[in-house]
Amino acid sequence: MSTSTLRRRRQPDAETAHSDPPASTEKSKSRTSHANSAVFDSSDRAIAFALTVLALFTRLHQIGRRALVTWDEAHFGKFGAYYVNGSFYHDVHPPLAKMLIGLSEFLSGHNGSFTYTSGSKYPSYVNYTFQRTFVAVIGSLIVPFAYRTCRFLGFGRAAAAMAASFVLFDNALCLMSRFIILDPILYCFTAMSLLGYAGFTAYKNQPFSTSWWRWLAFTGVSLGLTISSKWVGAFVVLLVGLCTVEDLMMVYSDRSKTLRVNLKHWGARIACLIFFPLVVYLISFQIHFALLRKRGTGDYKMPSQFQALQRNSVVSYQPHNVALWSQVTLRSHLPGFGLIYANETNQFPDNSNELVAAGIPGKQSNNWWVVASPVSNNASDLSPVRFIADGDIVRFQHIGTKRFLRTGVAKPHSQGWDRRVFASGNTTAPSPWDFWRVRIIDDASPRSENRLYTVTTRFQLINKLSGCILKATVTQLPKWGRGMSELICADSNATRSEGTIWNIEQVRDKRFKPVSFKKLIGRRLVRDTIWINREMARSNNRLIPDPDRYKVIESDAWSWPFLIHPMRVGSWADDSIKHYEIGNPILWWASALCCCVIYPLQIVYLLLLKQRKSTRWSADEIRQFWDVTKLLWGGWFLHYLPFFLFGRVLYIHHYTTALYFGLLLLAYEIQCAARWYLPPRAVVVAFLAVVVVAGYVFVLFSPLTYGWDKPIAQLAHLQWLPSWNLIKDPLLAL
Repeated sequence: MSTSTLRRRRQPDAETAHSDPPASTEKSKSRTSHANSAVFDSSDRAIAFALTVLALFTRLHQIGRRALVTWDEAHFGKFGAYYVNGSFYHDVHPPLAKMLIGLSEFLSGHNGSFTYTSGSKYPSYVNYTFQRTFVAVIGSLIVPFAYRTCRFLGFGRAAAAMAASFVLFDNALCLMSRFIILDPILYCFTAMSLLGYAGFTAYKNQPFSTSWWRWLAFTGVSLGLTISSKWVGAFVVLLVGLCTVEDLMMVYSDRSKTLRVNLKHWGARIACLIFFPLVVYLISFQIHFALLRKRGTGDYKMPSQFQALQRNSVVSYQPHNVALWSQVTLRSHLPGFGLIYANETNQFPDNSNELVAAGIPGKQSNNWWVVASPVSNNASDLSPVRFIADGDIVRFQHIGTKRFLRTGVAKPHSQGWDRRVFASGNTTAPSPWDFWRVRIIDDASPRSENRLYTVTTRFQLINKLSGCILKATVTQLPKWGRGMSELICADSNATRSEGTIWNIEQVRDKRFKPVSFKKLIGRRLVRDTIWINREMARSNNRLIPDPDRYKVIESDAWSWPFLIHPMRVGSWADDSIKHYEIGNPILWWASALCCCVIYPLQIVYLLLLKQRKSTRWSADEIRQFWDVTKLLWGGWFLHYLPFFLFGRVLYIHHYTTALYFGLLLLAYEIQCAARWYLPPRAVVVAFLAVVVVAGYVFVLFSPLTYGWDKPIAQLAHLQWLPSWNLIKDPLLAL
């Protein structure tokens, strides 16, 4: 709908004359429009069913044709297998969507032994077709969800069907729904969240009714499902949050509403839109932890107390007691730091002959230290056993290098204050800088003695000579430090920041019997969830692109709406099945024009009308237009703009969630334009023509969606833009 479109009055059309009133009506009919938007009769159900059947056909057609582990199936298929065999792993995404993939593998009869190596052929005992089908069915639901959402927003039946057809006939959305990956599940839950809030707004004139509560609660649960699948689900949470704030401000500005009514509105939204998503998020991690009970590839990322409860973990069965001359590993309570590490190779570059002592993830032989006596170098002096109490002085001698953990007057690498920590000296050259006083904070076990225990005791280490406190940091050292996390001694020793808190993760001492830590400690859901989310954030931040290396699958956010750089999926050999992640060009370019140009101009025009106090649009018409477009354009904007701020690697499929909102907005603008410019009987014909064009382009590009097993040169007619790397990559040719 162009700016000039807004100058003319709406006229009735054939479609809306037999279904709902126009989305923008005169003031006297505004309530009827909102009421009818909640109606979903037998005709609507028939249309939704037909769209669902078509969605299933387009997503499931030849879905098992490529029998190789394709693209990100190597990651998410493997993660799903971990849920089947129970091995703990680490990933940058929340667990819900991966658990659903794991469920598909379990239902398909997979035993969790296949590792989903990229490009490998699926063995006969892995029913990958069922697994892909399971995910594809979930991804197919966005088509009927789109129809129902548009009906809630006041679209006529034909316009809502057109919007759903845009989602149906987009090649990129279809392709992304055909593999064992997270995105189809993310699409489904995002569409559910939009559907829920649209349903809630349809009943906004019936506050606290059963339907009002049902759709509000549905929205909250859907938001929780979305953000529990991928963190980009936070964008739809933000969208609903902003719309909710506006809604509450309108309630507050209504002087007929009492304070009690205002508080009820606030309470309802806090309960459903904040508490419900948080509960769903926590439940997803509760199930995640419950399923992954075995030691795996990712348990080293978790706190010692978590590891001590994992089956087959080296932390779970060991001595609980610690004494002088015990061999120990020291773990920081700062996520990402890991265990204190040293070796003979990594030294500070200032010719000080000081070995780097720093943090490194994982368990290695160079993590081990002896808790040495401050007055004796005789490691054989084991009797009597001398436990370590609060306030005791100890030294830590590195087993591999025989050096002591030491600080001094030199400054850390990353800052001009505090003190450097390193490994230096030996038993013949002791130093007062080696002495550390133990300050015990607390103990998680039922033991009453105020002394040091393995895993359960949290403590700090204060250097006796300087009074500084041993502190882990997230600063990574340069190449000479292997990128390890820097360890310092902070002069401000009154702090209890997590970087200054330590625990002994492992102990080796034949004087003490091993114990099962399941009898000493229990699970702590909130603590473990917070910890793993911080580790996920750290891992996500490390997914940065290499500026000196071109990767054919990466692209920049500015190029996505205009489909400048589609992405090859899998091998491009002549005899391989080739998939090309390219959207329906007509739909992508039209939605980009709508979102980037037309709608912003409309908002400017409406603001000018308001400033001039024009009566060309009634307040109800503007309100209805805003209520629809703030959700659709706002969803597109919030799912697209943040990627300009991300430093991580980006791919074109990161735009597909924003595209969903853009396609619905495109349909709404076409509906408005048709109602303004076309005779009533021509509106449905125009909608049908648009859908036919979209469907034709979808079929035209379908060989790239369903897989092309012949030389790609035979599809040269689909090379619409020179920047597309369909036939050859123009950037690789430079």
